Amino acid sequence: FVHYETEEAAKQAIDRVNGMLIGDKTVEVQAFLKRNDRDTATSFTNIYCKNLPDDFDEDKLKAVFGEHGTITSSCILDDKACRKFCFVNYESSEAAQKA
Repeated sequence: FVHYETEEAAKQAIDRVNGMLIGDKTVEVQAFLKRNDRDTATSFTNIYCKNLPDDFDEDKLKAVFGEHGTITSSCILDDKACRKFCFVNYESSEAAQKA
């Protein structure tokens, strides 16, 4: 998430970067919408999971989340308080919804 000082700067970033290929991924840039203002469509493929146990690793991530569908990318991170969380991106929206 990126916060710009002006609306014009944000619009320029959207115009210039949206759809850009970075590495082998196409970047999607759009204005932030509050949860209540968002479309309720369930077409997401990326999920966020927090409060993971300290011993949670890539193997456990694949075992737990892989049973719901094909994982295209994932990462496990720690916050400043050393609490683990992860992002998991699935090949399909259906798999993400199951997870």
